[in-house]
Amino acid sequence: MAKEAGIPEELIQFFRAEGGHSLIAKGQAGTGKTTFALQLAEELGEGARSYYMSIRVSDQSLFRQFPWLKEKREVAQHFQRVVQAESAAKEDEKPGALKVDRTELQKLEGRVEMGQEGDEVYQKVGEGEVQSDSLIFDLGSDLPEIDLAYDEVERNLPHSTLVLVDSIDGLSERYGIVASKLVNTLQKDLVEKGNANVVYVLETTGDTRLDYLGDGVVLFQSLEHMGRRLRVMTIEKLRGTEIRQHKYIYTLKDGRIRAFSSRPPVIPPKPGAWEPVPDLGRDIVSWGHTALDELTRGLRGGVLVALEVDPDVPSAFVDGLRLGLICNFASLGRGVAFVPAQRGTSENVRDWAGPYLPAGAFDQHVRVFESSPLGSLEGGKNALHMEGSNVDTDLKWSNVEYRLPGSKHPFLSFLAFDTLESVYGDSVLEQMTGHLSSVRRGRDIFVGQVSPLTKSTPKLANLAHVHLKVQNVNGSILLFGQKPYTELFNLFFSYDGGTPRTILTPIV
Repeated sequence: MAKEAGIPEELIQFFRAEGGHSLIAKGQAGTGKTTFALQLAEELGEGARSYYMSIRVSDQSLFRQFPWLKEKREVAQHFQRVVQAESAAKEDEKPGALKVDRTELQKLEGRVEMGQEGDEVYQKVGEGEVQSDSLIFDLGSDLPEIDLAYDEVERNLPHSTLVLVDSIDGLSERYGIVASKLVNTLQKDLVEKGNANVVYVLETTGDTRLDYLGDGVVLFQSLEHMGRRLRVMTIEKLRGTEIRQHKYIYTLKDGRIRAFSSRPPVIPPKPGAWEPVPDLGRDIVSWGHTALDELTRGLRGGVLVALEVDPDVPSAFVDGLRLGLICNFASLGRGVAFVPAQRGTSENVRDWAGPYLPAGAFDQHVRVFESSPLGSLEGGKNALHMEGSNVDTDLKWSNVEYRLPGSKHPFLSFLAFDTLESVYGDSVLEQMTGHLSSVRRGRDIFVGQVSPLTKSTPKLANLAHVHLKVQNVNGSILLFGQKPYTELFNLFFSYDGGTPRTILTPIV
């Protein structure tokens, strides 16, 4: 069973490797950097040993997404009150306890005290401030949030701590200290000597000096694809970790990062029995895939569908879509007329789809058009011959009905246009008026599989009531509708039950 989509495996392995590691997570506002940082703590199992340093006031939506944050006083309370709690805890330290090396921090704080670093305008809370009828005093720290991070790392020793700095730009602006100096301090003390893992959230997208200081860099982008939102996560470097896929399409659906792998679905060696999806209503049948039914509201009788699949889409995804249609129609006792891509034969189709169907269902309800020389009678008993001289004669719908006497309507006509154009030429669609008219008149279903390379694509797309596109973008397979117009969806198939089940995840 495939790993559920989440944070890419390369990033998980990067932080689970021995020693401390740092990662720059950069990107524009709204690209999911904060969600990534907090979800990383969850997926690493480090919720209890993590320190979330946020300059911004905590949002209740984060508590809903990540309930364990409520247990982290550093987030749930104002940091000054935490300083007091941390100070009290230090009094109970045992002799010989492990310590974090604070050499670089002390140097930085020394420069702040000497006026060589920092912003004089920044008001330290401890200089005396009344809050909620309480007087808050300074505990002597020039960089209180960073001091707390060191304390948290020290408390967890010898175990590693995950420190999330959100954002390093905000921290730099708050203290008036150049971001690279803050990163360099944390890198030397906490990462290199304290074996801590640190994530720096950075509110920028271009190359920066900080990229060279971090052990890893990941870029989050919100782009546009075909007029729709597309989110792309790029792993620019991960020191010491093999990067098998450096670009991931991801979504923020339900407030969670889900990055989609380029690996195709794993098809079990033994097919399962197809469980037919019932009709959705009067004169509305199913795709065989519930997710597609929800997207298009099913297939109404007489509909023309253009299924446009890019040539670089792996066959496992195309097969999953075709299996759903063919198996659902045949398992419900309905007729299927199929022109396979790349001039496939009826025997090829039987070996591929037959094992998913009940005994005898394929022979009784499926007919496969095969290209054959004029007058030839070669081919399997399920074969219908395409002699190549006249499209309407070869694909005559009454002949299909005659060859499927025990099948119920609506029938499915599923035709691959790469094969049709190789047999009849580029203008094949214009010659199919008889076939299309018969399908529509009989309230049957027509699905034409086309690609950007087939000449019939724009013409069929113009005629079609439903036009879906399937594309390979950075190794992830996307499906979206032109008719009806939809957002982008990541397309995947689960074979947990032995049969393909479509999983469509919106890119939001």
